[in-house]
Amino acid sequence: MEKIYKPKCAKVISVRQALHEFREELFPGGWGQVPKSENEIANAMDFIGTEHQFNELLQAVDLERHLTSTKDIRISSFHPARVQNVQKPIEIPEKASRFSCVQNAVKITGKLRKNLDSKIRYNKHKYSCITKTDEPDLEPYKEMLLKIRFYEPFKYKPGMRLGHPKFHQEFYVLGSQLLTELRDKIYCQCDLGPFFDISMSPHTDSFNTNDESRSNAGFFFIHDTFYNDLRNHELDYSEVIRNWAERQKNIGMLKSQNMEKTKFEDIIFRLGYPQVYQHHGNCEHIFVISDCRLVATSDVLARKRYPILNSYAFPRSIPCNICGHCEANYIVKNSDQHIFDPAYICQVCFQSYHYKDGKKIGEFEAFRFLGTKIAVKEEEIEQLYLNFISLFEMASRRTIQVGFCFSSCARN
Repeated sequence: MEKIYKPKCAKVISVRQALHEFREELFPGGWGQVPKSENEIANAMDFIGTEHQFNELLQAVDLERHLTSTKDIRISSFHPARVQNVQKPIEIPEKASRFSCVQNAVKITGKLRKNLDSKIRYNKHKYSCITKTDEPDLEPYKEMLLKIRFYEPFKYKPGMRLGHPKFHQEFYVLGSQLLTELRDKIYCQCDLGPFFDISMSPHTDSFNTNDESRSNAGFFFIHDTFYNDLRNHELDYSEVIRNWAERQKNIGMLKSQNMEKTKFEDIIFRLGYPQVYQHHGNCEHIFVISDCRLVATSDVLARKRYPILNSYAFPRSIPCNICGHCEANYIVKNSDQHIFDPAYICQVCFQSYHYKDGKKIGEFEAFRFLGTKIAVKEEEIEQLYLNFISLFEMASRRTIQVGFCFSSCARN
């Protein structure tokens, strides 16, 4: 594949080898030789002074003490999930008001404002507020951490560009985790299928996610290997692709392994090179591994929290093509009554426009459309509930405090 889509990064990374190289670079004498306590540090330095002299030495090299001052501007910790859509006026310095660009901006807007919800390309992303409340069981610098970004499926034909990849989800995974653990965390609307024509019975529940007869086949294609999910079946999606690739001259030999038996530390890849996740027949997601590093002390050190959903794209709502007010709930195709094909229709317009006395009018095919509905895992529901409780308690305390202040002022 690399002969067709040439990589910009020439280095092929082996996660297991990278872990070994990082640890050899950081700890040449081995992990057991790393001093952790002050006494071990003194012994490693062959310090011959007293304990008081050693404490003075520690204070002399304390970066936080020597690089900070009481006059420094306090900087609050930033996280994209906590950004509020507020506008604050900016005081224009006297020197800045001399510039023509500032004077023109004041004439147009009246006064300069700082808009935190600026119209940038990625302002539709939502970030998870990752907490560190769980008991840590991971040792820093002894595990690899990979950052994997998935993109939404898009239309593509050879030689013709019909769309472009749009960001969907970003995960943090550990090198010791299986590939199936990440696949079970990926959200796709196709997982809520199957989707079929319900025009004859529009009230049919087509989203039976507990149907055991449904195929859960899929694969990750990373570098030159297909990692197939064969946990509940023996359907190998990659077989037909590998048979086709053997007859091609520019592709080369492609390998196949089981996803449920492969860990991330066993794979090789190129940073930023597009890989493929395919499931439900022809639903393809491009994904890239954008980072590969050691787990640091600033990361979540609870193994059960991984894979961690760091950010996701909030899908835009599609209005109804008839009323233009409500969000679309159905997709209508091959209709003899619409000027659009496909047409996105809301619940009310779908029933009133296509049915009379419960009977279908005209010729068309109808499919359910999920729109901006986002699936939430059971463990995520619990976390959202805990976050809601904490916010409710915080709001209650503030309400009580405000009420107490008002009552005190009334008495006075």
